[in-house]
Amino acid sequence: MQLTRRALLGSTAALGLASAFSGLLGAGRALAQSGSVTIATSGGAFEEALRAAFFTPYQEANPSLVMRFDTPDDPSRLKAMVEAGNVTVDLWTTGDYFGFDSDAEWLEEIDYSVVDGDALLPGRAMKYRVGLDIEQTLITYRTDAFPNGGPQTLADFFDVEKFPGMRACWKWVAGGIFEAALLADGVKKEDLYPLDIERALAKLETIRDSIIWWDTGAQSQQLLTSGEAAMGILWGSRAFPAMEAAPIGVAWGEWFSAGTWCMVPKGAANKEEAFKVIAFAVSTEPQIKLTSLLPYGPTNAEAAKRVDERYKGNLPTDHLDTQIAIDNTWWIANQAAVDTRFQEWLLG
Repeated sequence: MQLTRRALLGSTAALGLASAFSGLLGAGRALAQSGSVTIATSGGAFEEALRAAFFTPYQEANPSLVMRFDTPDDPSRLKAMVEAGNVTVDLWTTGDYFGFDSDAEWLEEIDYSVVDGDALLPGRAMKYRVGLDIEQTLITYRTDAFPNGGPQTLADFFDVEKFPGMRACWKWVAGGIFEAALLADGVKKEDLYPLDIERALAKLETIRDSIIWWDTGAQSQQLLTSGEAAMGILWGSRAFPAMEAAPIGVAWGEWFSAGTWCMVPKGAANKEEAFKVIAFAVSTEPQIKLTSLLPYGPTNAEAAKRVDERYKGNLPTDHLDTQIAIDNTWWIANQAAVDTRFQEWLLG
């Protein structure tokens, strides 16, 4: 199962996969009624933000619509529903690692006669999925530890002489740490894949004793706000709240882009309504609203020009020229093998 920032941000929705799917089978086709739509999310704080920006306004504009929410959003549930011929969710939201052409057997094609794909930023309107936001993982540092200026690039992050102190890093093999090591070692972003795993581990070895590994977003935020770590590579959803609690800055010289996507399971009973909800969610005003709730960039091009003032200047869409895109198709094919090697290195 892929671990995502949405899953961790939505930790209040810690439902067991088997029991959740069993419950859906029990509900059966009763949920698939006219004038209704069921949406799968990760739950928790992230779902609350999606509701406030997208789903509640849509339901208020369509008062006869019955809108339900379901967790978790792991694609394995979607696949199981489709394969069982009992699809009880109409709109699915999930991370970058699902919704490619290789997943066509489980997904409906996006109806771009309903969804305005031309209004979206490049790469956010795909055959089987539509981007809801653009998220960031970026260098975050204690400004009081570096009064003359903190690390701005990944090469800086790996420079323990110029920038001493402990580094907080996500202990998930596909979370960007290998890409960070290679970029710091001089690999150009267009030449990252296929990843040179041994070269990346050799670079990580140079800062092994300066790494504090984190498993949850809350841990990463605490490491920076407490001062236990002088810097870290954090999700934006943790970096910016940390800035409100301690002398902390962020660097946009190089950052990793991610995002939430929405798709429609193949055989969804209310797919027409699902496409209408998607169309609303990626329209200008709802997208602007999301930028007042979370430090994530909109996928709507017009909204990117008119974001809320709260995070303006510190949204991914303000720094698209320095983004590093994770190749999730490569990770899908190679994650198990790389993780085995990573665990060996951690124990070495």
